[in-house]
Amino acid sequence: MVNVIVFVPAPEMLKPVERLVERMQSDEVHIDAVHCFGTPEILHHLERYDVIVARGITYGKVQELYPEKHVTHLSFDGMDIMGALLQCREDFHPNRIGLCLKREEVQSILGGLEELCRAKIRIYEVTDEQSAIQAVDACQSDGMDAVVCGGTVGHICQGRGMPYTYIHIRSETLEHALVEAKNTAISINTERTKSNIIRMILDGNEDAVLAVDESGRILEANDQAYQLYHLAFVADWKGRRVSDIHPDLTFIGNRENPCRDGDENFLNLYGQRFLVKYKLISGETSGLGTLITTQAADKILQEERKIRRGLLQKGLSAKYSFRDIIAVSPAMQHKVEMAKKFSQAPSNVLITGETGTGKELFAHSIHAASSRAGQPFVAVNCATLPETLLESELFGYEPGAFSGASREGKTGLFELAHHGTIFLDEIGEIPVTLQAKLLRVLQEREIRRVGSTAVIPVDVRVIAATNVNIQSQIAQGKFRSDLLHRLNTLEIYIPPLRERPDDILPLVESQIRVLAAEQGKSPPLLTPQARDLLRRYAWPGNVRELRNVCERLVVLSSAQAVDEEALRDLHLFFPERESPRTVEVERPMQEPITFQIPVTMKKKDLAKELGISRTTLWRMTKRQEALRKQQEEKTP
Repeated sequence: MVNVIVFVPAPEMLKPVERLVERMQSDEVHIDAVHCFGTPEILHHLERYDVIVARGITYGKVQELYPEKHVTHLSFDGMDIMGALLQCREDFHPNRIGLCLKREEVQSILGGLEELCRAKIRIYEVTDEQSAIQAVDACQSDGMDAVVCGGTVGHICQGRGMPYTYIHIRSETLEHALVEAKNTAISINTERTKSNIIRMILDGNEDAVLAVDESGRILEANDQAYQLYHLAFVADWKGRRVSDIHPDLTFIGNRENPCRDGDENFLNLYGQRFLVKYKLISGETSGLGTLITTQAADKILQEERKIRRGLLQKGLSAKYSFRDIIAVSPAMQHKVEMAKKFSQAPSNVLITGETGTGKELFAHSIHAASSRAGQPFVAVNCATLPETLLESELFGYEPGAFSGASREGKTGLFELAHHGTIFLDEIGEIPVTLQAKLLRVLQEREIRRVGSTAVIPVDVRVIAATNVNIQSQIAQGKFRSDLLHRLNTLEIYIPPLRERPDDILPLVESQIRVLAAEQGKSPPLLTPQARDLLRRYAWPGNVRELRNVCERLVVLSSAQAVDEEALRDLHLFFPERESPRTVEVERPMQEPITFQIPVTMKKKDLAKELGISRTTLWRMTKRQEALRKQQEEKTP
């Protein structure tokens, strides 16, 4: 889906344009039509639009703000200007007319226009709001009888009581511009589809693959190349010359470093040898570029790759990278940049944040961008297992170590993560007795299986995450402060959605597209009112709740467009007739926050709305009751 926005130049044109837009909408292209005066704040929030149609001052401002976007100029021609001048002569019978627009648009035909209007015409250059004000001032001081102008100057003239005539755009000119914008949007959608297909093909290859054009500039890279060449740290890597990624890389047709189809050479990278192969990407009549494949050169690395494929089948690998994180808001972009820096350090990382904010996504991404990316990534939820089982899962056990133990024993998760990363989710739920053993592992870098006296050295980086207030746990004697100091060498807090509203709509659109594609349906469109409602909602369950809402929208919505009333009909949230009660949710390392829920809501329904399990909700409720009792005891 490609999004187009049209800035309608005059309010009376809005309805006709909306009718025209309604006929032009399709499954590929969504078009919004708006009217606004001057250069309002809305111009700073057009990131979701791929094509923008605008005129005059608005056109210039949009080009300045979004140089990378396609901006269609909704321009008037000589016929539009001549029509406005004739209308001005008929309405005001002026002897002198101030023509306020860009000088280049009419300078060549000025003499003919004066003869036609039987009036002296003076051009006043207008390029932005400041020059528009200056032009009106000059018209007044020069004694112009009337002004012919666009919307911004007309608005100023109206406020000063000056006679003016607005230059209207003919309907056929407007329709032509919209057709051009739609065709551009369709082309963008086609290129995106091609790019997605190329990505699917590239990602199907287990080796690192780069696709470059005939001049050696990178077109696409699969996940293996993204990790191998650390593209997460190369700004605007698409379009960069392949030699910028590594000086020894070349391409077919390179005169400085010649290379032919089928050539192979060795590349030293991070102390390892890799074999690089070059293959011509052929078109119907000539070569279009080069496919560069990089694979480990020696047999040991090939065997390790087989082991990694086995671990992948067991789920012991990172499934996400930084490219999977949607970060539009400055706050979230800052967190992503911080996490990228953390990925390059060997230290342990503690990720805090409310439930559903994406802590695990960050953990996967940090590992995928680190020097351990080719090694196992082992994730365990510490809150889902009882103490005895959690210990055996983490450290493994010897044959017959306890009743029900396997005769072969079991390798622990720390051993499986050797040379890689272990992700300890909900670390705040680990029992105190087990925390001491975990602290020893972090200090001594060795583990002891349950039922064994032998120690096994392990080289593991620990990434931990929690949605509870660890400082409060320490104060209550439920968490060891020395363990916290080992875990939070590097710490990153993931803000909730209510603190980064700019991310809400991009997340909604992304989830709706993915879920609709999974179900073979066209994604429903959201009206501006529905989008505003989603953006203003507090999202106590954060991204997990947002995904649940999007899935319900895709499954239950039968209309092409979903408005505010449709959201309420689907009973997603926003109860209006029930008096609310307050529930507090702990925010890690900070003060508790509150949100409103209906009094009649059952616990299982509340847990579903928050996107958490009933067990987690029960623990949260117990913690809040304990805090309230402590406060009541302190109150005289």
